[in-house]
Amino acid sequence: MKGRQIHHYRIESQLGEGGMGTVYQATDLLLQRLVAVKMLHSHLVTQTTFMERFRNEALILARLNHPNIAVVYNFLQEGSDYFMAMEYVEGDSLEALIRRAGALSPAVAAEMVRQGLEGMAHAHRKGILHRDIKPANLMLTPEGTIKLMDFGIARVKGEQRLTQANRIVGTLEYMAPELIEGQEPSPASDIYAMGVLLYELLSGKLPFASRTDYELMRAIVREKPIPLRKLDDQIPKELEAIVQKALEKNPARRFEDAKAFQKALQPFFASAPVLDPARIVAPVPVTDVLDIQPRRKPVAETKKAVSLLPDQVLPRQLSDWFRTNWEFLLAGTLVIIAGTFLLLLLLEPTPNGGDVVEKKPVGNDVPTGLQTTDSVVTASVVAVTVPKEHKTTVPDPTPAPVEEEPTDTRPKTVVPKKTVPLKPKTPQQTSPRAKEEMPVETPKEKPADPIPSEPVEEPVKRPVTRRKALAVRRLPVKLTLDTDLSSSSAKQGQTVHLRVTDAVLSDGEVVIRSGATAYGEVTRIRQAGDDLFRKKDLLEFRIYAVDAINGQRLMLRSATISEESKGKPVVFRAGQTFEVRTGDVVLQVN
Repeated sequence: MKGRQIHHYRIESQLGEGGMGTVYQATDLLLQRLVAVKMLHSHLVTQTTFMERFRNEALILARLNHPNIAVVYNFLQEGSDYFMAMEYVEGDSLEALIRRAGALSPAVAAEMVRQGLEGMAHAHRKGILHRDIKPANLMLTPEGTIKLMDFGIARVKGEQRLTQANRIVGTLEYMAPELIEGQEPSPASDIYAMGVLLYELLSGKLPFASRTDYELMRAIVREKPIPLRKLDDQIPKELEAIVQKALEKNPARRFEDAKAFQKALQPFFASAPVLDPARIVAPVPVTDVLDIQPRRKPVAETKKAVSLLPDQVLPRQLSDWFRTNWEFLLAGTLVIIAGTFLLLLLLEPTPNGGDVVEKKPVGNDVPTGLQTTDSVVTASVVAVTVPKEHKTTVPDPTPAPVEEEPTDTRPKTVVPKKTVPLKPKTPQQTSPRAKEEMPVETPKEKPADPIPSEPVEEPVKRPVTRRKALAVRRLPVKLTLDTDLSSSSAKQGQTVHLRVTDAVLSDGEVVIRSGATAYGEVTRIRQAGDDLFRKKDLLEFRIYAVDAINGQRLMLRSATISEESKGKPVVFRAGQTFEVRTGDVVLQVN
């Protein structure tokens, strides 16, 4: 595609690819400016549903003209290909920003949501519902402007929906409870999605998460989100209350409109600086206060800063440091405990409470009146325990000759000297005769083996512990079908196999290889004529897992595909492309 000219647009490079089309960077040869050209996949042109959705996005964007919305310039056709020329937006999505920077400060998060609400309010005034508010669909430009993008499944209030498939298209984590229950979308459902976005910007986490779509939908409809202050106690209570109001289960209890949402956030974004992507993703300092957002304090508190420093500021900094470095503290504590335990073992007191310990050389200098024990001594100096009552004299019990060890004429191996305390015998094991004898350890003769100073250990051969932890967090995965799938021949519960078209990376590391297998199953089939009310064929399947690089099956999120057709079976062709997202998991790889 590079170098191809479409009307007066010249393709320069590919920017990205989705389930419906590919986006290219192009040059407007008439106005000499950069634009984004979105091309509908050629294999989807013949499918009415996708063609209508693509054209609908262009028509909706043509109605909108706002600084916080990426606008459309043109809708083009060249041969059998369809294109949409749009505003080229530099920068990164908020999804990429959250992945790199994690939780953001309250003022920065509030300013991002404020700008997003500006664009959303403009669309609502035009009668347009976005229906897919999420971090991936909001861009932060280098100038600090938030741009609302991707109106592919947007809908004009009062107009009939395009197809049945539109009811399940979207991102489940950001869907309002009433949409999951099958109710009509409304401005309140967009406000709910913006509330989820604000929750994620403040905490770096989603309010609801689960392993399966069913459990996730159940949690969204019935459960309450985890309170923000349990995740970060530095988040103001007033801001937490605003998020809770936006996430109310009942749409009537949420903010009346986007402007009301903005007004509630005003105290937090009022003093926010211009958003600078370079400073937002900078390494977080020891404290949790980012340079771009100094914490605001009332004047009364500022005057008392000096008196509060020893009592409040320092403990807070210490708590932040402990929260950041708790792993090192735990490891150090365990090392200290282990060292203390070993030291106590080495300093264990000898029996008889305070026996004198003398060091005597081992070898030919051992007095003939002493007898050796059966222990093998591998050091050149032995610690001998002498009871107090026998310290001054050592009687020779019998005049019987004592067998002396032959003199060792071999060259001696120089080994580091070590004191080896003899293990005292229990009273039951010590005979009266032995109590009057001084136990001495002498080395036994060995033919040729040198005396090792310490047990020789092989190089550490632990099981492969050089494993890296790769974080996988809602990464896009592009898949193609292996074989055709038709509503006339498929069966409910049938396994569906797909292939990964492009390798998936996380922080520069491959987590899913190109060509890896993805797995799905047919979840619903309906054929026209089953009864009087069924006039269309329906085929639905769910993609639920993909093989990761470490052989583990990685679960996917919100990957249900549905299509219906009137008058003919629904067919998904081999090679048809879909885009899904991974769940949140940490992969351990070699």
